[in-house]
Amino acid sequence: MFERCVVDVRFVAVFIVCFLASLLGPLCGIGGGVIIKPVVDAMGVMGVGAVSFLSSVSVLVMSLSTLVQNACTRSSSIDSRSLMPIAVGSAVGGVAGKVAFNQMIAALPNADLVGAAQAAVLIVFSVLVLIYTLNKDRIAGVELRGAAPQALAGFLAGACWSFLGIGGGPFNLAILVFFFSMESKTAAQASLFIIAFSQTASLVYTLVSGSVPDFSLIVLVGMCLIAVMGSVVGRKLSKRMDSSTIDRLYVFALLLIIAISLYNFARFAIL
Repeated sequence: MFERCVVDVRFVAVFIVCFLASLLGPLCGIGGGVIIKPVVDAMGVMGVGAVSFLSSVSVLVMSLSTLVQNACTRSSSIDSRSLMPIAVGSAVGGVAGKVAFNQMIAALPNADLVGAAQAAVLIVFSVLVLIYTLNKDRIAGVELRGAAPQALAGFLAGACWSFLGIGGGPFNLAILVFFFSMESKTAAQASLFIIAFSQTASLVYTLVSGSVPDFSLIVLVGMCLIAVMGSVVGRKLSKRMDSSTIDRLYVFALLLIIAISLYNFARFAIL
């Protein structure tokens, strides 16, 4: 499971990416995995499976850290009870997505094909969410009522994000704004609550099923510590930003995700 506990100088760049991505959690509900996964894939410093696992763990640590800080300072603006159906559905979906990912890894002869598939799906989702975000003032939302429909939405979302090896934050944000009529800052906190559930379920499944890939223990510990640092700094920055600023940061993040995913798709599928 563990590789040699020696930190390659290239992993310093991974830690920097992890920190910057973790800032986005408290700011706009983006778990960070959607940045960490494609960027580290592009670096080529570790396998696709290891990147997905380490990215998921760091996202989980960041989301839990932020939620604990919000609870301790009583600055949470979400109703956790009303979010429970979508959170539980997302957790179950997270396990389903992990199963699908493991089956694809086993079925395809080349791991690069898995990376190409993940990048392609990520591009499609990111473009659709970007189009919605830029036009959301002209698009009427749909109020999703009832525990069953909410749980189903959470299941489908959790399965997709787990398969992609990301927290799903940028897409959760769009779902919460469209289906729950949430304001951006409230949706950001709700997104982290959902991410915590889905990533916990995904991690438990990975451990129980014995499908943990080879990785460096030092890199794992480093990414977790940096994820906590990112959540602390991100919360402080969030207090100084209004919803319009967060929306602009969100659009920038989506554009960055699309650009990186296009590069990764070309690298995995063509080069």
